[in-house]
Amino acid sequence: MYRPAITVAALIVALGAPAIARAPGGGLHFRVLADTGIRLTDVVWTGKRLLYVENTVNTIWSAPPAGKPLTRFASLPKEVEETRCRISPGTHGWPAGAIFCHTPKNTIYRIPAGGGNPTVFARIDDSDIADGALVFDTVGRFGYALVAATGRSGAGQPPGGTVYAVDPAGSVQKVGTYDGPGGADEVEIAPAGFGSASGAALLAVDGGKVGRIAAMDANGKVRTVAQLADGPNPIAAIVRSHARGGKRAGLYLTDTLSHKALFAPASDVRAYVGSVIVGSELKGLFWVVRPRGSGFEAKRLTTTLRAKGYNLEGMTYVSP
Repeated sequence: MYRPAITVAALIVALGAPAIARAPGGGLHFRVLADTGIRLTDVVWTGKRLLYVENTVNTIWSAPPAGKPLTRFASLPKEVEETRCRISPGTHGWPAGAIFCHTPKNTIYRIPAGGGNPTVFARIDDSDIADGALVFDTVGRFGYALVAATGRSGAGQPPGGTVYAVDPAGSVQKVGTYDGPGGADEVEIAPAGFGSASGAALLAVDGGKVGRIAAMDANGKVRTVAQLADGPNPIAAIVRSHARGGKRAGLYLTDTLSHKALFAPASDVRAYVGSVIVGSELKGLFWVVRPRGSGFEAKRLTTTLRAKGYNLEGMTYVSP
């Protein structure tokens, strides 16, 4: 959930100022890819270009791999809270290259691969405002559906939300509900080898100063796989992406507060293939969540992020 700046100091701290900083003992070496000038909510890689989603305004912008300049790609209706978009995998009945976006009022739009006018693909019959959580099931536990979650992140928000599966014809089916505090800012599909939660929908449930990663299976059963010391938001499975990046491979991250798109090379997460990387929205903390024994562990990762405040919203992993 977007939270406006609290102090001027938070605004003037340069997100990428410590360019020579290095994450000790490995970690994530984020650098500024582009200062976009817009309040970023999400970032998507098409295989050739980046797509940025602008917070609340819901304009979608296209940029070359260098991160800018930006050109208008499509426009969705203006709605408060986040909209998130995903690229169709082009398999299991889904059209190649199309973009699907989940808006706060729970309408899912389809945008042509080349941009232009969006059309309504599906409407979720749920009055709860959503933070746009959306992901394609690439493992198959949900029948290769488009998985969407409702719920609003942060302390003081209505607790919990609902997960839905949407098929290529736009038919919506309820999967199950999850509890708060807070709600899911993002949803990701657990990798095929993710222990007993393989293929589950992983919900980044942001309760403000604390949070958790909740795993929901296709029967709607929910369990917590990680407790976190700050509310989570950006989450990405480190698996082979259908739109691969070659030399552009890595983690792409957005910060609404600074308007900056960040990038960390794929070499930083090579050791975590088959795991999930998750970051916190306000403090910019990062963890790798992975199976361990009969359970799971959340290991804190060092990073080069040095600002005093963040509003980290979207993250996508592009494989080599």
